[in-house]
Amino acid sequence: MADVLFHVTEEIINKLGSLTTQEVALWWGLKDQLRKLSDTVTRIKAVIQDAEVKAQNKQNQQIEDWLKKLREVVYDAEDLLEDFSTRVLRKQLMSGNGVSREVRVFFSRSNQCVYGLRMGHRVESLRKRLNDIEVDSKRFNFEVHASERYSLTVVKEQTTSSEPEVIVGREGDKAVIKSFLLDSNYKDNVSVISIIGMGGLGKSTLAQHVFNDKQIESHFAMKHWFCVLGGLDARKILKGLVGRDDDQLESLKNELEKKFEKKKYLLVLDDVWDDGEDGLDGEKWDRLKELFPRDAVGSKIVVTTRSHVIAKFTSTVAPHVLEGLSKDKSWELFKRKAFPQGQDSDHVDEKIRKEIVERCCGVPLVIKAIARLMSLKDRAQWLSFIVNELPDSIRDDNIIQTLKLSYIALPSYMKHCFANCSLFPKGHSIDVKSLIWFWIAQGFVTSSNSSGRSLEIAGLQCFENLLWRSFFHEVKRDDLGNIKSCKMHDFMHDLATHVAGFENTKVELRGNKINNLTRHILFDMKLDLSQQIPIPLPCAERLRTLVLLQDGEWDGRAWESICRDFRRLRVLVLSDWGIEEVPPLLKKLKHLKYLDLSKNKMEALPHSITNLVNLLVLKINGCKYLKELPRGINKLINLRHLDIGCALDGDICDSLECMPRGIGKLTSLQTLSCFVVAKNRSPKSKMVGGLDELSRLNELRGSLEIRVKGYEKDSCISEFERAKLEDKQYLQCLTITWRDIDMDSDIDLYDKLLQSLQPNSSLQELRVRGYEGMRFPSWLSSLSNLVRIRLDAYTRLEHIPPLDGIPSLEELLICSMKSLEYIDSEGVGGKEVSKFFPSLKKLVIRYCPSLKGWWKKSRGEMKDGIDESTIEEELIMLCFPRLSSLTIEECPNLTSIPLFPTLNEYLYLYKSSSMPLQQTMKMKPPVYSSSSSFIRPLSNLTLLHIRSINDMESLPEVGLQNLSSLQQLEIRDCSRLKSLPLHGQGMPSLQQLIIYGCPRLKSLSESKSQGMIPYLPSLQQLRIDGCSEELSKGWGKESSERKNPFCKEMALDRLSTTAIKQACEFYFKISFESIWAVFICS
Repeated sequence: MADVLFHVTEEIINKLGSLTTQEVALWWGLKDQLRKLSDTVTRIKAVIQDAEVKAQNKQNQQIEDWLKKLREVVYDAEDLLEDFSTRVLRKQLMSGNGVSREVRVFFSRSNQCVYGLRMGHRVESLRKRLNDIEVDSKRFNFEVHASERYSLTVVKEQTTSSEPEVIVGREGDKAVIKSFLLDSNYKDNVSVISIIGMGGLGKSTLAQHVFNDKQIESHFAMKHWFCVLGGLDARKILKGLVGRDDDQLESLKNELEKKFEKKKYLLVLDDVWDDGEDGLDGEKWDRLKELFPRDAVGSKIVVTTRSHVIAKFTSTVAPHVLEGLSKDKSWELFKRKAFPQGQDSDHVDEKIRKEIVERCCGVPLVIKAIARLMSLKDRAQWLSFIVNELPDSIRDDNIIQTLKLSYIALPSYMKHCFANCSLFPKGHSIDVKSLIWFWIAQGFVTSSNSSGRSLEIAGLQCFENLLWRSFFHEVKRDDLGNIKSCKMHDFMHDLATHVAGFENTKVELRGNKINNLTRHILFDMKLDLSQQIPIPLPCAERLRTLVLLQDGEWDGRAWESICRDFRRLRVLVLSDWGIEEVPPLLKKLKHLKYLDLSKNKMEALPHSITNLVNLLVLKINGCKYLKELPRGINKLINLRHLDIGCALDGDICDSLECMPRGIGKLTSLQTLSCFVVAKNRSPKSKMVGGLDELSRLNELRGSLEIRVKGYEKDSCISEFERAKLEDKQYLQCLTITWRDIDMDSDIDLYDKLLQSLQPNSSLQELRVRGYEGMRFPSWLSSLSNLVRIRLDAYTRLEHIPPLDGIPSLEELLICSMKSLEYIDSEGVGGKEVSKFFPSLKKLVIRYCPSLKGWWKKSRGEMKDGIDESTIEEELIMLCFPRLSSLTIEECPNLTSIPLFPTLNEYLYLYKSSSMPLQQTMKMKPPVYSSSSSFIRPLSNLTLLHIRSINDMESLPEVGLQNLSSLQQLEIRDCSRLKSLPLHGQGMPSLQQLIIYGCPRLKSLSESKSQGMIPYLPSLQQLRIDGCSEELSKGWGKESSERKNPFCKEMALDRLSTTAIKQACEFYFKISFESIWAVFICS
């Protein structure tokens, strides 16, 4: 990977400049030598770009050998300088506080003189090697370039946050696949279609768009996607589908059948390869398909592949051949990517248009990458670039070289970042936050290329730049819009592997290519370290990254091997290995910057870990037995990310008892996922840090959970106030959890403690759990940027501050509040409809047994001459303007909340009153949504679940008429329900109807003339169980009256398949095959 040397040499020059100014450099007699070394590196750096270009264009082996030698020396120089800077850092840490005799001896003047001499010899030896390389370069006549050529082209700042992924030109292909999936007239219980085409055409993208289609979503009871990325290995595929590591096929088959539950399913097997073994692929498929459940009629499998052989024998219908985009669609896609909104694309010369679409051959991956690349060039350069750089046509054998054009245009540090991604397995979901930390730890993203921004922001912008250029895809975001994960297209992964060369190696069962040039290794295979000590790697001495991706058998001796043999490691990942003890020997890895020990079993970390003064990232999330962090953690002065896990992510260190004193001195910390306030400060109180340790940690961002296990009665309020949460302007999410604290005699103290934890107004998510106070602080209403609020497990709280004016609030969850009677105690007076929860989309109210209504009617609202029912009507007429989903569980006394006519996702009522639903259904027109368009109440609702509602005898007929979009209706255990007057025209979208445990229900229709059950043309699942005998027999009676030949008495669970098929086709006007469950009995 010679083409990243420019970046590496630039960093060496920066480090040399910094070290030359250090006083110790003069003390050790190294200042002059370091300056000479810097001059030599600067001269070599100036010819690197020309050397790289000539090596690529002329395939000159001598130049390639020269670059290899240079790379080795440059990396050795990096290691030497880091040795030096680490020594300086440790010396600086020693000054001031008292230190041990051992440390004093280590840094004594005589010892330092010896070190200075030894370091001087190493610097001189290195300079001689570089001088030889500089002399050797003269024979190649390299041109001098002081700066990178990419900087001559303006790299446009792009953000992908608002750019939706649009599928272009595949509408017809999507329609074909959907038609196959929705068609029920196939003779096989499980039918298969394959999508075939060359790489980069968008087979997986097409399959994903179909997979996520709402119509497909509702058609299948189960959906599964498995990225095969290989041949038809039955064991591997079943393991992936079941989610369990088991080598017994029969066991995996049984587990899969249990998981699918005899339901109609859709399974996508993405990216299946031809193993190249004549005849064996067909046999493998025959064995594999017998392992798939075959009970549910209408189940479908979609296979994506580049192999015609695979497509032929997997398909039960003709394979769908994916062609390149048409010329018009190719140009449309190119325009989307090459011209930002507002730029004129009509003045592109017709010849250029024609050349672009013809040379790209309709391959979307290439079109997107080339469009982004060309958008960075001056229009005058386009034609020459097309003619001289682009191949005449795109084929499987030249697509990598075509994509490499985008890589070549990257600045050196971005090349390094991209090539490093070759370590991840194909199809791997890459955690973007960890990826950026990787880049920083390896020195790919540094202060020299961050333009004054924080390293993390520079890393994120590097990622977004690569994403914008199509090096990454399939980005997923969290609920607050942060980029969470991504994937790489197969061809982009191949490109990363190609440009990384031997430097990055992923070790698999099929073999590897490790040699002395390898610097970064990921093991994507199970290892038994009890049998593989020492770890046999020829490059161990110079290795910088060691990632053991899969778990295996750990052996304590592995630590000795790693710490002895891999002294230059920057990144070490040992997640989920069952490690029970981390030895003091770890301190020998003095270059280490990224250490991942997450999901292991140790109870403590060695104090020697605090000697790792270069450490930037420490991940110990999910270590459920970990009780304490090491004392002296304040020595880790470069630490930026301490991930202890949090309840939000489900990976908290639940046994952690306290935080060490001094952690507040780590002012560079940006990630501190959890802070534990100790339950008992004695007798270790001098070593235990209080919440005021947070005082100076104002760079914290992302999520912070504060777990309050105890408090010091005399000083806790001042301690909590000194945490200064209001100064943490970068925090997005704050969770405050109170754990098993007995404060019955200090209830007022609870209120004061929470009051003192007021966060910054920029906070977007707030979760408070286990709070035992009686009042919630008024500051909650002032957090104007909150998007999500969760208030959970409050025993004494009687009311909540008004939240309806928070403009950005989208989700509100109120759970387990035993004493809460009214959500808003201020009353409805003065509420403006336009400003009432203007953004709220999701509302959940659970387990609030005392809750009576949303507002408590104040005396000021009780006017003479107006009865209470009139006031009640006024109180409930205020609506949620944008609410999409509503859940009310176990709130039996809640009879009045604002109305919710705009629901378009789901409504779930359980052990609560039916009054809020009744009131919303009875709303009188006009009803307006947030878009100011007229809607009928609940006309967009797709899912309605009603369970254990004891005050409901019926639902308003007028309200049921409006449920035209409803797809699922489930009513369970409603003992007083007598009738469900469904409209005569039925529910045209209803696909699933389940009525269970309603013994008094006699009819599902609005009138006797209509019959017992309405017309349901889209029904796929029908279950009526535990209802009145009259309803069950009514089906048979009305069938007889309609001269239906198949049934006289009704109990469908006893009918033959033929009879049920006749019933479906006669009564519901649908084919039997499209129904995946029918069950009716009394």
